Amino acid sequence: MGTEGLLQNKLNSNDSTPLYLQLTEQIKDMIADGDIAVGSLLPSEPELCENLSISRSTVRQALANLETQGYVVRRRGKGTYASKPKIQRRLSRLCSFTKQMSELGMTSGTKVIEFELVGEEKIPAMYGQKGDAYKIVRLRKAQGLPFMIDTVYMPTAIIPELTREELDGTSLYDIVEKKTGNVPYRAVESYEVVKMSLREKKLLQTEHETAFLVNRVSRLMSGEVFEVASMLIRGDRCRLEATLESDTIAFSRAPSFSVK
Repeated sequence: MGTEGLLQNKLNSNDSTPLYLQLTEQIKDMIADGDIAVGSLLPSEPELCENLSISRSTVRQALANLETQGYVVRRRGKGTYASKPKIQRRLSRLCSFTKQMSELGMTSGTKVIEFELVGEEKIPAMYGQKGDAYKIVRLRKAQGLPFMIDTVYMPTAIIPELTREELDGTSLYDIVEKKTGNVPYRAVESYEVVKMSLREKKLLQTEHETAFLVNRVSRLMSGEVFEVASMLIRGDRCRLEATLESDTIAFSRAPSFSVK
Protein backbone atom coordinates (compact mmCIF):
# COMPACT_ATOMS: atom_id res chain seq x y z
CA MET A 1 0.00 0.00 0.00
CA GLY A 2 2.78 2.43 0.93
CA THR A 3 2.46 6.00 2.11
CA GLU A 4 0.03 6.81 -0.71
CA GLY A 5 -2.51 4.61 1.08
CA LEU A 6 -2.44 7.02 3.99
CA LEU A 7 -3.85 9.77 1.77
CA GLN A 8 -6.80 7.57 0.87
CA ASN A 9 -7.87 6.74 4.44
CA LYS A 10 -10.47 9.36 5.23
CA LEU A 11 -11.08 10.30 8.85
CA ASN A 12 -14.55 10.20 10.44
CA SER A 13 -15.61 13.66 11.59
CA ASN A 14 -18.75 12.16 13.19
CA ASP A 15 -16.71 9.91 15.45
CA SER A 16 -16.29 11.02 19.08
CA THR A 17 -12.56 10.30 18.79
CA PRO A 18 -10.67 13.52 17.97
CA LEU A 19 -9.36 13.67 14.40
CA TYR A 20 -5.73 13.98 15.48
CA LEU A 21 -6.05 10.73 17.47
CA GLN A 22 -7.69 9.00 14.50
CA LEU A 23 -4.77 10.05 12.32
CA THR A 24 -2.28 9.00 15.00
CA GLU A 25 -3.77 5.52 15.21
CA GLN A 26 -4.01 5.14 11.43
CA ILE A 27 -0.32 5.90 10.95
CA LYS A 28 0.70 3.70 13.90
CA ASP A 29 -1.30 0.77 12.53
CA MET A 30 0.11 1.19 9.03
CA ILE A 31 3.69 1.23 10.35
CA ALA A 32 3.05 -1.75 12.64
CA ASP A 33 1.44 -3.74 9.81
CA GLY A 34 4.22 -2.89 7.36
CA ASP A 35 1.94 -0.91 5.04
CA ILE A 36 4.29 2.01 5.65
CA ALA A 37 7.90 0.82 5.62
CA VAL A 38 10.30 2.02 8.30
CA GLY A 39 12.42 4.79 6.80
CA SER A 40 9.71 5.89 4.36
CA LEU A 41 9.07 9.58 3.90
CA LEU A 42 5.50 10.39 4.93
CA PRO A 43 3.30 12.77 2.94
CA SER A 44 3.89 16.43 3.77
CA GLU A 45 1.62 18.36 6.12
CA PRO A 46 -0.08 20.20 3.21
CA GLU A 47 -0.69 16.89 1.42
CA LEU A 48 -2.28 15.36 4.51
CA CYS A 49 -4.42 18.45 5.07
CA GLU A 50 -5.67 18.54 1.50
CA ASN A 51 -6.31 14.83 0.99
CA LEU A 52 -7.81 14.13 4.41
CA SER A 53 -9.72 17.44 4.68
CA ILE A 54 -8.24 18.29 8.05
CA SER A 55 -6.53 21.33 9.53
CA ARG A 56 -2.79 21.93 9.83
CA SER A 57 -3.06 21.90 13.64
CA THR A 58 -4.68 18.44 13.52
CA VAL A 59 -1.83 17.07 11.43
CA ARG A 60 0.82 18.65 13.62
CA GLN A 61 -0.77 17.32 16.81
CA ALA A 62 -0.90 13.80 15.35
CA LEU A 63 2.74 13.95 14.21
CA ALA A 64 3.82 15.28 17.60
CA ASN A 65 2.12 12.29 19.26
CA LEU A 66 3.77 9.87 16.86
CA GLU A 67 7.18 11.43 17.40
CA THR A 68 6.83 11.17 21.18
CA GLN A 69 5.92 7.47 20.86
CA GLY A 70 8.80 6.85 18.44
CA TYR A 71 6.75 6.03 15.35
CA VAL A 72 8.13 8.91 13.30
CA VAL A 73 11.26 11.06 13.11
CA ARG A 74 10.87 14.63 11.93
CA ARG A 75 13.84 16.27 10.22
CA ARG A 76 13.89 19.98 9.63
CA GLY A 77 13.86 20.79 5.95
CA LYS A 78 13.57 17.13 4.93
CA GLY A 79 10.22 15.89 6.20
CA THR A 80 8.79 13.19 8.47
CA TYR A 81 10.01 9.57 8.29
CA ALA A 82 8.44 6.38 9.60
CA SER A 83 10.47 4.85 12.42
CA LYS A 84 10.55 1.96 14.85
CA PRO A 85 8.44 2.62 17.95
CA LYS A 86 10.15 3.35 21.26
CA ILE A 87 9.27 0.47 23.54
CA GLN A 88 9.21 0.79 27.33
CA ARG A 89 11.12 -1.92 29.14
CA ARG A 90 10.71 -2.34 32.89
CA LEU A 91 13.93 -2.69 34.85
CA SER A 92 12.14 -3.82 38.00
CA ARG A 93 12.09 -7.35 36.54
CA LEU A 94 15.46 -9.04 36.29
CA CYS A 95 15.94 -11.24 33.23
CA SER A 96 18.30 -11.67 30.30
CA PHE A 97 18.69 -9.21 27.44
CA THR A 98 17.64 -11.97 25.01
CA LYS A 99 14.42 -12.65 26.92
CA GLN A 100 13.61 -8.96 27.30
CA MET A 101 13.95 -8.37 23.57
CA SER A 102 11.89 -11.47 22.79
CA GLU A 103 9.07 -10.32 25.05
CA LEU A 104 9.10 -6.98 23.25
CA GLY A 105 8.77 -8.71 19.90
CA MET A 106 12.26 -7.60 18.88
CA THR A 107 15.07 -9.73 17.50
CA SER A 108 18.33 -9.86 19.41
CA GLY A 109 21.84 -10.91 18.54
CA THR A 110 25.04 -11.55 20.47
CA LYS A 111 28.67 -11.61 19.38
CA VAL A 112 31.32 -12.66 21.90
CA ILE A 113 34.26 -10.24 21.69
CA GLU A 114 36.29 -11.50 24.65
CA PHE A 115 36.17 -14.62 26.82
CA GLU A 116 38.80 -15.46 29.44
CA LEU A 117 39.42 -16.59 32.99
CA VAL A 118 40.75 -13.83 35.24
CA GLY A 119 42.13 -13.78 38.76
CA GLU A 120 40.95 -11.61 41.63
CA GLU A 121 43.51 -8.90 40.83
CA LYS A 122 41.77 -8.20 37.48
CA ILE A 123 38.20 -8.22 38.75
CA PRO A 124 36.40 -4.93 39.57
CA ALA A 125 36.37 -4.02 43.26
CA MET A 126 32.58 -4.26 43.47
CA TYR A 127 32.91 -8.02 42.82
CA GLY A 128 33.62 -8.25 46.53
CA GLN A 129 34.40 -11.94 46.92
CA LYS A 130 37.17 -14.52 46.56
CA GLY A 131 37.83 -16.71 43.54
CA ASP A 132 38.43 -16.48 39.83
CA ALA A 133 35.84 -15.24 37.36
CA TYR A 134 34.91 -15.47 33.72
CA LYS A 135 35.33 -12.19 31.89
CA ILE A 136 32.82 -12.07 29.04
CA VAL A 137 32.56 -9.12 26.66
CA ARG A 138 29.71 -9.22 24.16
CA LEU A 139 28.28 -6.92 21.52
CA ARG A 140 24.50 -7.00 21.89
CA LYS A 141 22.20 -6.14 19.00
CA ALA A 142 18.50 -5.39 18.78
CA GLN A 143 16.69 -5.51 15.45
CA GLY A 144 20.07 -6.12 13.82
CA LEU A 145 21.51 -2.83 15.10
CA PRO A 146 24.31 -2.48 17.69
CA PHE A 147 22.72 -1.65 21.03
CA MET A 148 25.33 -2.13 23.76
CA ILE A 149 28.69 -3.54 24.76
CA ASP A 150 28.11 -5.86 27.70
CA THR A 151 31.06 -6.74 29.97
CA VAL A 152 30.37 -9.40 32.60
CA TYR A 153 32.45 -10.91 35.39
CA MET A 154 30.87 -14.10 36.74
CA PRO A 155 32.37 -16.43 39.38
CA THR A 156 33.66 -19.64 37.84
CA ALA A 157 32.19 -21.46 40.84
CA ILE A 158 28.68 -20.80 39.52
CA ILE A 159 29.21 -22.79 36.35
CA PRO A 160 32.54 -24.61 35.93
CA GLU A 161 33.78 -25.36 32.40
CA LEU A 162 31.76 -22.70 30.61
CA THR A 163 33.01 -22.27 27.04
CA ARG A 164 33.05 -19.39 24.57
CA GLU A 165 31.24 -21.52 21.98
CA GLU A 166 28.27 -21.98 24.31
CA LEU A 167 27.81 -18.22 24.55
CA ASP A 168 27.66 -17.45 20.84
CA GLY A 169 24.09 -16.41 20.14
CA THR A 170 22.85 -17.79 23.49
CA SER A 171 21.76 -16.14 26.72
CA LEU A 172 24.23 -16.51 29.60
CA TYR A 173 21.31 -16.55 32.06
CA ASP A 174 19.66 -19.39 30.13
CA ILE A 175 22.87 -21.43 30.07
CA VAL A 176 23.39 -21.05 33.83
CA GLU A 177 19.75 -21.82 34.64
CA LYS A 178 19.71 -24.90 32.43
CA LYS A 179 22.94 -26.31 33.88
CA THR A 180 22.64 -25.32 37.52
CA GLY A 181 19.11 -24.07 38.20
CA ASN A 182 20.54 -20.75 39.42
CA VAL A 183 19.19 -17.39 38.31
CA PRO A 184 19.98 -13.91 39.63
CA TYR A 185 17.52 -12.90 42.34
CA ARG A 186 18.30 -9.23 42.87
CA ALA A 187 20.42 -6.58 41.17
CA VAL A 188 21.54 -3.04 41.93
CA GLU A 189 22.30 -0.74 38.99
CA SER A 190 23.88 2.70 38.69
CA TYR A 191 23.72 4.99 35.66
CA GLU A 192 26.05 7.61 34.25
CA VAL A 193 26.99 9.19 30.95
CA VAL A 194 30.55 8.52 29.78
CA LYS A 195 32.75 9.38 26.81
CA MET A 196 33.40 6.45 24.48
CA SER A 197 36.74 5.35 23.11
CA LEU A 198 37.33 5.07 19.37
CA ARG A 199 37.11 1.28 19.66
CA GLU A 200 33.77 1.47 21.46
CA LYS A 201 32.36 3.90 18.89
CA LYS A 202 33.46 1.58 16.10
CA LEU A 203 31.86 -1.48 17.74
CA LEU A 204 28.60 0.39 18.32
CA GLN A 205 28.75 1.92 14.82
CA THR A 206 28.10 5.45 16.03
CA GLU A 207 29.68 8.88 15.69
CA HIS A 208 28.27 10.00 19.04
CA GLU A 209 30.91 10.77 21.65
CA THR A 210 28.97 9.66 24.73
CA ALA A 211 26.88 6.71 25.87
CA PHE A 212 24.98 5.46 28.92
CA LEU A 213 27.09 3.33 31.26
CA VAL A 214 25.03 0.99 33.42
CA ASN A 215 26.91 -0.82 36.19
CA ARG A 216 25.13 -3.81 37.70
CA VAL A 217 25.81 -6.19 40.57
CA SER A 218 23.47 -9.21 40.52
CA ARG A 219 23.17 -11.65 43.40
CA LEU A 220 21.66 -15.07 43.98
CA MET A 221 19.00 -15.53 46.64
CA SER A 222 21.78 -16.69 48.96
CA GLY A 223 23.41 -13.26 48.65
CA GLU A 224 26.39 -14.52 46.68
CA VAL A 225 27.48 -12.51 43.64
CA PHE A 226 26.09 -13.85 40.38
CA GLU A 227 27.66 -11.25 38.11
CA VAL A 228 29.28 -7.84 37.99
CA ALA A 229 28.36 -6.21 34.70
CA SER A 230 29.01 -2.99 32.85
CA MET A 231 26.72 -2.17 29.94
CA LEU A 232 27.73 0.59 27.55
CA ILE A 233 24.52 1.54 25.76
CA ARG A 234 24.10 3.79 22.72
CA GLY A 235 22.35 6.90 23.97
CA ASP A 236 20.72 7.55 20.60
CA ARG A 237 19.07 4.12 20.71
CA CYS A 238 17.94 4.08 24.32
CA ARG A 239 15.81 6.21 26.61
CA LEU A 240 15.89 5.87 30.40
CA GLU A 241 12.80 6.84 32.35
CA ALA A 242 11.74 6.74 36.00
CA THR A 243 8.15 6.52 37.22
CA LEU A 244 7.79 8.08 40.66
CA GLU A 245 5.08 7.03 43.09
CA SER A 246 4.54 7.84 46.76
CA ASP A 247 6.35 4.75 47.97
CA THR A 248 8.20 3.30 44.98
CA ILE A 249 10.34 4.19 41.99
CA ALA A 250 10.12 2.07 38.84
CA PHE A 251 12.75 2.51 36.14
CA SER A 252 12.33 1.82 32.45
CA ARG A 253 14.86 1.50 29.66
CA ALA A 254 13.43 2.06 26.20
CA PRO A 255 15.31 0.80 23.16
CA SER A 256 14.53 2.97 20.16
CA PHE A 257 15.56 2.58 16.55
CA SER A 258 15.24 5.69 14.47
CA VAL A 259 16.12 6.03 10.82
CA LYS A 260 19.52 7.52 10.04
